[in-house]
Amino acid sequence: MTSRETRFVVCPGDHLANGQHLKLQLLFEALREECIVFRFEGKVYAYINRCVHMPRKLDCEKDQIFDKSGRFLRCSMHGIVYQPETGASVSTICEGERLRAVALCEEGGEILITDFRVSSVTPVCEAG
Repeated sequence: MTSRETRFVVCPGDHLANGQHLKLQLLFEALREECIVFRFEGKVYAYINRCVHMPRKLDCEKDQIFDKSGRFLRCSMHGIVYQPETGASVSTICEGERLRAVALCEEGGEILITDFRVSSVTPVCEAG
C-alpha cells in the first residue's frame, strides 16, 4: 500500500444484505459529509447522502433509500429516483445528474472505503 492508498473498514461484508444500507460520517474533501453504503444485487455501493434536486438526505423523511420496488434509490422528500449502480437520476426533473460516488471495495470479507478524498470515517447507524 502506498501513502496515497487510505482504507477505512466499514463493516464485515456479511453484515450488509441486499437492499440494506448503513450511514457513515466522512471527512470528504475536508468537509463533513454523510455517506450511505448499501448492497444492491450482491455488490456494494456508496454515495454522499444528498439528493441532486435539493440538498436533502435521501432518507430525510423515511429511514429508507430504496423505492417500493427495491430497484431504484429514491429521495424520500420529493421522490427523485436514481440508478443504484451509477447514481444517475432517472427522474425527468434531474435527468443526467448523479449522486456523488464514494469509492469502496469488498475484499477479505470486509467492506472498505478506498476513496482518496476521504480522511476519516465514523459509523452513524447500523444496517437498515
